[in-house]
Amino acid sequence: MRQRRELFLLYLGSLGLALVTVALVVRGITRQIELAETRSQLALIGEDLASLPVPGPGRERELQKSRRDFRSAHLLVEWFTNRDQDAVARLGDIRSMGRLPVESAAQATQWQQGPGWIALVLSGSSEKAWGSPNQRVWLRISAGLEPMEARLRQLDLTLSAALLMAMVISAASSWLLTRRAVAPVEATLERLRQFSLDASHELRGPLAAMAANAEMGLVETQLHERSQRRRFEAIASASEQMQQLVDDLLLLAKNGENRLGRAEPLDLSELLEQEMDLQQDLFSQKQLKLVAEITPGIRICGYGPLLHRLMRNLLDNARRYTEPGGLVRLSAQRRGRLAHISVLDSGIGLNPDQQARVFDRFWRARQDRSDGGSGLGLAIAARICSLHGGRIQVSSEPGTGSCFEVDLPALPGAGTTIINPG
Repeated sequence: MRQRRELFLLYLGSLGLALVTVALVVRGITRQIELAETRSQLALIGEDLASLPVPGPGRERELQKSRRDFRSAHLLVEWFTNRDQDAVARLGDIRSMGRLPVESAAQATQWQQGPGWIALVLSGSSEKAWGSPNQRVWLRISAGLEPMEARLRQLDLTLSAALLMAMVISAASSWLLTRRAVAPVEATLERLRQFSLDASHELRGPLAAMAANAEMGLVETQLHERSQRRRFEAIASASEQMQQLVDDLLLLAKNGENRLGRAEPLDLSELLEQEMDLQQDLFSQKQLKLVAEITPGIRICGYGPLLHRLMRNLLDNARRYTEPGGLVRLSAQRRGRLAHISVLDSGIGLNPDQQARVFDRFWRARQDRSDGGSGLGLAIAARICSLHGGRIQVSSEPGTGSCFEVDLPALPGAGTTIINPG
């Protein structure tokens, strides 16, 4: 279901982005075409009016009555005899546009644009029958952009409606397509999960019988029969590793099917103390020192058995890769809204390439498999963190040690730190 949803959102998002891009391009091209047509219209009007003289005093009202089409078309014509002064005459839709632009010696015509209007500025003299002989005259023909903006708004509404309709149709079709595309993959994954569950359950019985027989063989074998005892010890060790592997596969299969039930509030500090008590003897047998600094009263909402498994895997990893005489430190505290847990060891450490793969399934730092693990412990730890809405990360240096840090969403309430010297 998650893969289907992700594929659907990816397809719909890509299509939506493409449609929005096309709509923006269409709007931009339409606006440029509209502006080009407006400029062409102003240039034609300028050619017609360039040969006319400047209207004399009192003739502006007469011009306004004779050319009402200028006002209705949002056009304005202005005559100037001085660049630094206001227009001496106006014809059309009166609007405030300010002074003329700075004159360019290389250009006989200039374009001027402001908010909601665009204008063409022409310059001439009395030789073109403007004003008195030798008089410098400027003609500014402008058009309001309100009609163009109204047409663009109408285009925006049309494009928005078309885009919305296309997205609705695409959403329905893409959902059907993703269902058909992902269905075989989901069916295959479901069969793999079911196979893992069935195989794990079926293997538990024979492995338990093998382990029990190995234990009985060790009990019944005499101490002087060393070769026979070694065989039984090898069988017992292999059985234990196989049982651990089967349990790991079973846990991953159950998590993949979301058969975990409902998360409940629990005391993380108490859970860590319990795990510390369970691990002390194992660390002592390897001559390792296990130290804890745990803030009491840290509460989270989660699955108790899985959190026990998370801490057991992290501590087991530290124990396997730390040489005798080393130190492992477990700490837990609140950091804002998070419960922060760290497991620091003085083991062999990891290089950057190994850190990138440390949470992969069946990956091991020691490829000779001499550590006795299954290669699933840290992968399961990462999966458990993800199920609780948290994260796990590692920092390490070869020969110095590693530090695994876990952040989980915490419930309100915390106390002070308790130091357990081990």
